[in-house]
Amino acid sequence: MAEEDDVVMAELGGTVKRETGEVMRMSMAEVFRMRDGKICERRAWVIELKENDFR
Repeated sequence: MAEEDDVVMAELGGTVKRETGEVMRMSMAEVFRMRDGKICERRAWVIELKENDFR
C-alpha cells in the first residue's frame, strides 16, 4: 500500500482455479482519492498475468 497526499493505492496479487483446472495468475489494484477524510473517487482493476515470474 502506498499513500501520497490525497491518494491511497493498494496492489495485490492472486490466483484462481478455472473450471478447466488451469490456474490463472492476476495482478489487482485499487486507487482511492480522498477529500476531507472520505473517499471521493475509486478506481480498481484486475489484469491477468500470462507470463511467468522469470520473464
